[in-house]
Amino acid sequence: MAEYIVVEKNNELGRIAVNKSVITSIVELSIQEVENAIVIPSTRLKKTTTAKVEKGELSVYIEMNLKFGANVNATCELVQNKVYENLQFMTGLKPKEIMITVVNFEN
Repeated sequence: MAEYIVVEKNNELGRIAVNKSVITSIVELSIQEVENAIVIPSTRLKKTTTAKVEKGELSVYIEMNLKFGANVNATCELVQNKVYENLQFMTGLKPKEIMITVVNFEN
């Protein structure tokens, strides 16, 4: 069953919500925009990007790879900023936290 995140509870025409897969797509495309950051594709068994809403606040959890030689802290900070900016611009949502786990390095 699809899970949705309510973007706007009610306006004069109704409620606005986005599927969690939309959040995942925005996050993955944001990662691709950052040099040295590599998306790990999700599978049916393993989700590498997840979004959770608790007490009305959005949290994003990301597993990704980096190119060998990249600065982990600097690259992850760029990804966090890019994800935050894109989610805010495209959905109006402001994530409370964006947690990143670097899984591996690639050539």
